[in-house]
Amino acid sequence: MSLFDFPRINFKGTILLNPGTANNDDYAQPPFLTMPASWGPFAGQPFGLFDSKMVQARTYGMSDAAFVPWVQQMQTLTGPSGPSKVMPSEWNYYGDMTSAATTQIIGVQTAPDQSYTAPDAAVSLSSLIGASLTFSGGITDVNSEGSPPSTQFFINGVQLNGNAVGGAPSKGACQWINFYRNVNLVADGGAGGYIYHVLLNSSGNKINIPGIPQDVRGVVFRYYLYRTLQGVTGEALVQKYKNGEKNPATLEIAGTIAPLGGDEEILTGPVGRLLTSNTATIWTPPGTNNNGNNGLIALAPAVLQQNGNVISADFSGTFPDYYQGSTNPKFDFGAVSLAVTGGGATATIGPVPYADTAGGDARGWVFDFDITSNAGAQQALTDPNATFSLVHPVYGTVLSEVDYYFPSNQQAIYAEQHGPGDMFLNQGTEEPATVSVYHRGNLVPASACPPITLWQYRSTPIQSPGNAVVLSANFKPGQRIVVDTSQPGNCVFTFTINSGTNPAPGGYPPQNYGTFGFPPWVTNAPVISLRILPNDEDFSRYYVDPSLEEPVGNDALTFDVVYTKVLRTYYLLYPIMNQRFALNSEEAVADNADAILDRTDMSYWMTTMYMPRTRDMSASRKRLLQAWCRKVIAKKP
Repeated sequence: MSLFDFPRINFKGTILLNPGTANNDDYAQPPFLTMPASWGPFAGQPFGLFDSKMVQARTYGMSDAAFVPWVQQMQTLTGPSGPSKVMPSEWNYYGDMTSAATTQIIGVQTAPDQSYTAPDAAVSLSSLIGASLTFSGGITDVNSEGSPPSTQFFINGVQLNGNAVGGAPSKGACQWINFYRNVNLVADGGAGGYIYHVLLNSSGNKINIPGIPQDVRGVVFRYYLYRTLQGVTGEALVQKYKNGEKNPATLEIAGTIAPLGGDEEILTGPVGRLLTSNTATIWTPPGTNNNGNNGLIALAPAVLQQNGNVISADFSGTFPDYYQGSTNPKFDFGAVSLAVTGGGATATIGPVPYADTAGGDARGWVFDFDITSNAGAQQALTDPNATFSLVHPVYGTVLSEVDYYFPSNQQAIYAEQHGPGDMFLNQGTEEPATVSVYHRGNLVPASACPPITLWQYRSTPIQSPGNAVVLSANFKPGQRIVVDTSQPGNCVFTFTINSGTNPAPGGYPPQNYGTFGFPPWVTNAPVISLRILPNDEDFSRYYVDPSLEEPVGNDALTFDVVYTKVLRTYYLLYPIMNQRFALNSEEAVADNADAILDRTDMSYWMTTMYMPRTRDMSASRKRLLQAWCRKVIAKKP
């Protein structure tokens, strides 16, 4: 049952996210900013500091010494409507890719009808209410251009009242990105995202949470992030950058801890019955400012499960908020009810009290409906093709159940250029990538599943991404995805059950990735993001013995070579590292050669100790850097 099982422990608070932003290339998204006419051969080029396909900084002909101060000053670029003054490195040049959450337990549930928001002497689990829940870790996009789906969240550990809950959770990947999350905030401020980790009770780790049995397989750790409030912006950034200061964003976070069932196969999100809306029909209040098109928004997905006579629904990302300067309650757009249609009849299961923000937070936004006395709902559910929906008296159906739900354990993965096309780096080790398929809440075996069309977009460069192409029109659940790794860059995969035509019947997926990257597709579509890291150059000439697994650099492998081929990108775009030691200094890098060898080892990949935290250094470049370090270490007295 995963998230839908008991007990559930629900928390709320804030989280600081500290990404480095010079690699984002947001200005290159259409309609993009371009270099002014005064820039000679670079005039008219889409502006972006990062070529993520080749993992190289774009300096537009500037020397390193000129580039670093230039990106920390407001500059005038050419926009679609004329000159536009922007900060080239965006809002957090000195970000260190870390996260830190400070939350509090605000509610616990021991059964569908047993929910507590204050300690009760008769219920031991309720003693957790008011306890602090904190965790820290790191974040990085699979590919930073345009911040596509599947931003990765790493957690070093979780503390409950200062005590470790267990070991480190699995990597989570942001999904169901909802730019309609807030009706009075725009851009990232109006967005939200859903993250799901599991913490396994293995390798000697014990789940140290009162009320959770010690012998469970593990726990689900699910949270939702929303209402992004950035630090300073505009001209105020100039002074902050002059001091080398971070400028993190503060977000609200609400989440749930629940037992992980021993039969759970999907460890990246809840499974069951997925409800979505591909049409924006809900009007936002007059005078509000949001990402809705002409003031219209849609609800984000919900997932339901049925357990006997109990219907449980995860609405944690579904309902939008209404930021009002100091408060952020739910946007009340009228009554909605969960309904089921089957056997030719529709029955109301019950109202969803989403406008009660405090009540929803205390329940982790998981609502349970007992249909024991609901004869209409029970009768409808005798139809094996019965479907669920969320209905509104004015807007009609605002969420409806999809026929097929495609969850995957490989949402954010890596491959190497010229490497295997069917094995990918995911949770620190390599594994195949595939999807499972659910229909009406049931796992569909490959033998009974209709043919799946596997679609691919080449999403880099962001200013001119590729169109949807069919990789397979007869894909089956559990089958390995096989990818051509001859070219580096980022690929996005999505799945449908249809004829495999391009574009698909009904317009999904859309032909152009630029359309796919916006609601409703970016919110509702099943997505796997793959980064293929570049190995475009043979560095064997720089090794004493290239056949060794851990080669040592020869005389040709100078610091200038390793700086130009590897370190320069990180020196220019991630200056927080230079506050520890300057990546452009041969002496400083040599003094830290042992630490570099240690911190680039794959044993650290799932932690914030791994370098680079952006996790975009390809195998060939890492091998070159490590060979130089071994050469330096061997020469030390």
